[in-house]
Amino acid sequence: MSIFKKVTLLFALFFSLATIAQETITNESVIQMQELGFDDHMIIDKINSSNVKFDASISDLSKLKQAGVSSNVISLIMQKSKHNTKSKTGIYYTTTEGKQKLIQPSVFSGTRTNAAAQKLVSGFINSKQKSALPKATSNNVIKNNRPEFTFLFDVSTADVDNMQTQQGGGDLFNWWFRTASSPNEFVLIKLTVREKKNLREVITGKGNSLSSSSGVDPKKALPFSIEEIESNKFKVVAETLEPGEYAFFYQGQVPGGRSNQSVFDFSIQ
Repeated sequence: MSIFKKVTLLFALFFSLATIAQETITNESVIQMQELGFDDHMIIDKINSSNVKFDASISDLSKLKQAGVSSNVISLIMQKSKHNTKSKTGIYYTTTEGKQKLIQPSVFSGTRTNAAAQKLVSGFINSKQKSALPKATSNNVIKNNRPEFTFLFDVSTADVDNMQTQQGGGDLFNWWFRTASSPNEFVLIKLTVREKKNLREVITGKGNSLSSSSGVDPKKALPFSIEEIESNKFKVVAETLEPGEYAFFYQGQVPGGRSNQSVFDFSIQ
Protein backbone atom coordinates (compact mmCIF):
# COMPACT_ATOMS: atom_id res chain seq x y z
CA MET A 1 0.00 0.00 0.00
CA SER A 2 1.35 3.43 -0.93
CA ILE A 3 2.26 6.01 1.74
CA PHE A 4 -0.34 8.39 0.32
CA LYS A 5 -3.12 5.80 0.70
CA LYS A 6 -2.04 5.02 4.28
CA VAL A 7 -2.03 8.71 5.19
CA THR A 8 -5.47 9.16 3.60
CA LEU A 9 -6.94 6.19 5.50
CA LEU A 10 -5.34 7.35 8.76
CA PHE A 11 -6.79 10.84 8.32
CA ALA A 12 -10.26 9.39 7.63
CA LEU A 13 -10.06 7.23 10.75
CA PHE A 14 -9.00 10.11 13.02
CA PHE A 15 -11.69 12.38 11.52
CA SER A 16 -14.32 9.76 12.34
CA LEU A 17 -13.04 9.50 15.91
CA ALA A 18 -13.19 13.26 16.34
CA THR A 19 -16.70 13.71 14.98
CA ILE A 20 -18.48 10.71 16.49
CA ALA A 21 -19.11 10.84 20.25
CA GLN A 22 -19.15 7.06 20.64
CA GLU A 23 -18.09 5.17 17.53
CA THR A 24 -19.53 1.87 16.39
CA ILE A 25 -17.10 -0.71 15.02
CA THR A 26 -18.27 -2.46 11.82
CA ASN A 27 -16.77 -4.93 9.34
CA GLU A 28 -15.52 -1.95 7.34
CA SER A 29 -13.83 -0.49 10.45
CA VAL A 30 -11.91 -3.73 10.98
CA ILE A 31 -10.80 -3.85 7.33
CA GLN A 32 -9.68 -0.22 7.65
CA MET A 33 -7.61 -0.99 10.76
CA GLN A 34 -6.12 -4.04 9.02
CA GLU A 35 -5.06 -1.90 6.03
CA LEU A 36 -3.49 0.65 8.38
CA GLY A 37 -1.29 -2.08 9.82
CA PHE A 38 -2.94 -2.54 13.23
CA ASP A 39 -1.95 -5.90 14.76
CA ASP A 40 -4.48 -8.46 16.08
CA HIS A 41 -4.15 -7.36 19.71
CA MET A 42 -4.96 -3.74 18.84
CA ILE A 43 -7.97 -4.69 16.70
CA ILE A 44 -9.32 -7.10 19.32
CA ASP A 45 -8.92 -4.51 22.10
CA LYS A 46 -10.72 -1.93 19.97
CA ILE A 47 -13.62 -4.34 19.29
CA ASN A 48 -13.95 -5.29 22.97
CA SER A 49 -13.99 -1.65 24.13
CA SER A 50 -16.48 -0.29 21.55
CA ASN A 51 -20.05 -0.55 20.39
CA VAL A 52 -20.22 -3.01 17.52
CA LYS A 53 -22.50 -3.73 14.59
CA PHE A 54 -21.06 -6.66 12.65
CA ASP A 55 -22.38 -8.61 9.68
CA ALA A 56 -21.47 -12.30 9.97
CA SER A 57 -22.97 -13.43 6.66
CA ILE A 58 -20.79 -15.67 4.47
CA SER A 59 -20.24 -12.94 1.88
CA ASP A 60 -19.10 -10.38 4.46
CA LEU A 61 -16.87 -12.86 6.28
CA SER A 62 -15.26 -13.61 2.89
CA LYS A 63 -14.48 -9.90 2.46
CA LEU A 64 -12.74 -9.89 5.84
CA LYS A 65 -10.68 -12.94 4.90
CA GLN A 66 -9.72 -11.42 1.54
CA ALA A 67 -8.60 -8.25 3.34
CA GLY A 68 -6.16 -10.32 5.40
CA VAL A 69 -8.05 -10.23 8.71
CA SER A 70 -6.87 -13.10 10.92
CA SER A 71 -9.00 -16.07 11.99
CA ASN A 72 -8.85 -14.90 15.63
CA VAL A 73 -10.37 -11.53 14.75
CA ILE A 74 -12.99 -13.08 12.45
CA SER A 75 -13.97 -15.52 15.21
CA LEU A 76 -14.47 -12.58 17.61
CA ILE A 77 -16.55 -10.76 14.98
CA MET A 78 -18.81 -13.83 14.59
CA GLN A 79 -19.24 -13.99 18.36
CA LYS A 80 -19.94 -10.28 18.73
CA SER A 81 -22.40 -10.24 15.81
CA LYS A 82 -24.86 -12.23 17.94
CA HIS A 83 -25.04 -9.35 20.41
CA ASN A 84 -24.66 -6.24 18.25
CA THR A 85 -24.85 -3.21 20.53
CA LYS A 86 -27.13 -1.32 18.16
CA SER A 87 -29.41 -4.26 17.31
CA LYS A 88 -32.68 -4.48 19.23
CA THR A 89 -34.72 -7.65 19.40
CA GLY A 90 -37.89 -7.62 17.34
CA ILE A 91 -39.27 -7.82 13.82
CA TYR A 92 -37.79 -5.63 11.08
CA TYR A 93 -39.04 -5.12 7.54
CA THR A 94 -36.99 -4.10 4.53
CA THR A 95 -37.95 -0.71 3.08
CA THR A 96 -37.85 0.17 -0.62
CA GLU A 97 -34.49 1.87 0.09
CA GLY A 98 -33.13 -1.43 1.41
CA LYS A 99 -33.04 -0.27 5.05
CA GLN A 100 -34.28 -2.25 8.05
CA LYS A 101 -37.13 -0.67 10.03
CA LEU A 102 -38.30 -2.00 13.39
CA ILE A 103 -42.01 -2.81 13.78
CA GLN A 104 -43.17 -1.63 17.19
CA PRO A 105 -45.96 -3.75 18.78
CA SER A 106 -49.48 -2.32 18.44
CA VAL A 107 -51.79 -2.87 21.40
CA PHE A 108 -55.40 -3.97 20.95
CA SER A 109 -57.72 -1.11 21.82
CA GLY A 110 -60.52 -3.44 22.92
CA THR A 111 -62.35 -6.70 22.37
CA ARG A 112 -65.94 -7.61 21.69
CA THR A 113 -67.85 -10.89 21.64
CA ASN A 114 -71.19 -12.17 20.39
CA ALA A 115 -71.61 -14.51 23.37
CA ALA A 116 -75.05 -13.14 24.30
CA ALA A 117 -76.42 -13.78 20.82
CA GLN A 118 -74.82 -17.22 20.79
CA LYS A 119 -76.64 -18.20 23.99
CA LEU A 120 -79.98 -17.13 22.55
CA VAL A 121 -79.51 -19.38 19.53
CA SER A 122 -77.78 -22.41 20.97
CA GLY A 123 -75.14 -23.09 23.56
CA PHE A 124 -73.38 -25.35 21.08
CA ILE A 125 -72.71 -22.62 18.50
CA ASN A 126 -69.33 -20.92 18.84
CA SER A 127 -69.17 -17.36 20.09
CA LYS A 128 -66.33 -15.26 18.74
CA GLN A 129 -64.03 -12.84 20.50
CA LYS A 130 -62.76 -10.09 18.21
CA SER A 131 -59.82 -7.87 19.13
CA ALA A 132 -59.41 -4.49 17.48
CA LEU A 133 -56.52 -2.21 16.57
CA PRO A 134 -57.10 1.55 16.26
CA LYS A 135 -56.98 3.10 12.79
CA ALA A 136 -57.86 1.41 9.51
CA THR A 137 -54.26 1.48 8.30
CA SER A 138 -50.95 0.56 9.91
CA ASN A 139 -48.12 3.05 10.33
CA ASN A 140 -45.79 0.46 8.78
CA VAL A 141 -46.34 0.67 5.03
CA ILE A 142 -44.66 -1.86 2.73
CA LYS A 143 -44.77 -1.37 -1.02
CA ASN A 144 -43.88 -4.96 -1.91
CA ASN A 145 -46.31 -7.87 -2.15
CA ARG A 146 -43.59 -10.35 -1.14
CA PRO A 147 -42.22 -8.56 1.91
CA GLU A 148 -39.02 -9.63 3.61
CA PHE A 149 -38.64 -9.51 7.41
CA THR A 150 -35.84 -10.08 9.90
CA PHE A 151 -36.66 -11.68 13.27
CA LEU A 152 -34.05 -11.01 15.95
CA PHE A 153 -34.31 -12.97 19.20
CA ASP A 154 -32.49 -12.87 22.53
CA VAL A 155 -32.96 -16.17 24.35
CA SER A 156 -30.43 -15.73 27.16
CA THR A 157 -31.70 -17.12 30.45
CA ALA A 158 -30.73 -13.95 32.33
CA ASP A 159 -32.98 -11.82 30.14
CA VAL A 160 -35.93 -14.21 30.51
CA ASP A 161 -35.61 -14.28 34.29
CA ASN A 162 -35.31 -10.49 34.43
CA MET A 163 -38.29 -10.08 32.10
CA GLN A 164 -40.49 -12.30 34.29
CA THR A 165 -39.79 -10.34 37.45
CA GLN A 166 -40.07 -6.77 36.20
CA GLN A 167 -42.84 -4.67 34.78
CA GLY A 168 -42.60 -2.55 31.70
CA GLY A 169 -42.66 -2.56 27.92
CA GLY A 170 -40.89 -1.20 24.91
CA ASP A 171 -37.43 -2.22 23.82
CA LEU A 172 -36.05 -3.03 27.26
CA PHE A 173 -38.70 -5.65 28.03
CA ASN A 174 -39.63 -6.84 24.55
CA TRP A 175 -40.64 -10.18 26.03
CA TRP A 176 -41.87 -11.90 22.85
CA PHE A 177 -38.29 -12.13 21.57
CA ARG A 178 -36.86 -13.27 24.89
CA THR A 179 -39.47 -15.99 25.31
CA ALA A 180 -39.64 -17.24 21.72
CA SER A 181 -36.65 -18.51 19.76
CA SER A 182 -38.07 -18.97 16.26
CA PRO A 183 -40.51 -17.29 13.82
CA ASN A 184 -42.44 -20.58 13.93
CA GLU A 185 -43.94 -19.34 17.21
CA PHE A 186 -45.68 -16.52 15.32
CA VAL A 187 -48.51 -16.62 12.79
CA LEU A 188 -49.03 -14.20 9.92
CA ILE A 189 -52.65 -13.07 9.67
CA LYS A 190 -54.76 -10.74 7.57
CA LEU A 191 -56.77 -8.19 9.53
CA THR A 192 -60.36 -7.26 8.71
CA VAL A 193 -60.71 -3.53 8.09
CA ARG A 194 -63.76 -1.67 9.43
CA GLU A 195 -63.58 1.62 7.57
CA LYS A 196 -66.61 3.22 9.25
CA LYS A 197 -65.28 2.41 12.70
CA ASN A 198 -61.70 3.28 11.71
CA LEU A 199 -60.21 0.08 13.08
CA ARG A 200 -58.84 -3.35 12.18
CA GLU A 201 -60.07 -6.62 13.70
CA VAL A 202 -58.97 -10.21 14.19
CA ILE A 203 -60.69 -13.16 15.89
CA THR A 204 -58.61 -14.06 18.97
CA GLY A 205 -60.90 -16.54 20.68
CA LYS A 206 -63.85 -18.91 20.29
CA GLY A 207 -66.07 -20.76 22.73
CA ASN A 208 -69.35 -22.54 23.39
CA SER A 209 -71.01 -24.24 26.35
CA LEU A 210 -68.61 -27.18 26.10
CA SER A 211 -65.23 -25.67 25.27
CA SER A 212 -63.30 -22.51 24.53
CA SER A 213 -60.01 -21.57 22.92
CA SER A 214 -57.86 -18.46 22.63
CA GLY A 215 -55.51 -17.29 19.93
CA VAL A 216 -55.76 -17.08 16.17
CA ASP A 217 -57.28 -20.00 14.25
CA PRO A 218 -54.32 -21.84 12.61
CA LYS A 219 -56.44 -22.22 9.48
CA LYS A 220 -56.32 -18.44 9.08
CA ALA A 221 -52.51 -18.34 9.22
CA LEU A 222 -50.74 -17.28 6.03
CA PRO A 223 -47.61 -19.16 4.87
CA PHE A 224 -44.09 -17.75 5.00
CA SER A 225 -40.61 -19.16 4.53
CA ILE A 226 -37.90 -19.10 7.21
CA GLU A 227 -34.12 -18.98 6.70
CA GLU A 228 -31.79 -19.06 9.70
CA ILE A 229 -29.05 -16.45 9.28
CA GLU A 230 -27.49 -16.88 12.74
CA SER A 231 -28.49 -18.70 15.91
CA ASN A 232 -30.84 -15.88 16.92
CA LYS A 233 -31.51 -14.19 13.58
CA PHE A 234 -33.92 -15.33 10.85
CA LYS A 235 -35.02 -14.07 7.45
CA VAL A 236 -38.78 -14.46 6.89
CA VAL A 237 -40.36 -14.01 3.47
CA ALA A 238 -44.14 -14.00 3.09
CA GLU A 239 -45.82 -15.50 0.08
CA THR A 240 -47.48 -13.05 -2.30
CA LEU A 241 -49.85 -10.80 -0.32
CA GLU A 242 -52.64 -8.76 -1.82
CA PRO A 243 -53.00 -5.12 -0.73
CA GLY A 244 -54.44 -4.93 2.78
CA GLU A 245 -53.69 -5.01 6.51
CA TYR A 246 -51.61 -7.76 8.10
CA ALA A 247 -49.87 -8.64 11.34
CA PHE A 248 -47.60 -11.17 13.03
CA PHE A 249 -49.27 -12.60 16.15
CA TYR A 250 -47.38 -14.55 18.84
CA GLN A 251 -48.90 -18.00 19.43
CA GLY A 252 -46.33 -19.43 21.87
CA GLN A 253 -46.40 -19.79 25.63
CA VAL A 254 -47.06 -16.52 27.44
CA PRO A 255 -44.87 -16.10 30.58
CA GLY A 256 -46.38 -15.38 33.97
CA GLY A 257 -47.37 -11.77 34.54
CA ARG A 258 -47.75 -11.07 30.83
CA SER A 259 -50.73 -10.92 28.49
CA ASN A 260 -50.60 -11.26 24.73
CA GLN A 261 -52.56 -8.16 23.75
CA SER A 262 -50.39 -6.90 20.91
CA VAL A 263 -49.51 -7.66 17.30
CA PHE A 264 -46.78 -6.53 14.89
CA ASP A 265 -48.85 -4.93 12.16
CA PHE A 266 -48.11 -3.65 8.65
CA SER A 267 -49.88 -2.56 5.45
CA ILE A 268 -49.26 -3.88 1.96
CA GLN A 269 -49.78 -1.26 -0.73
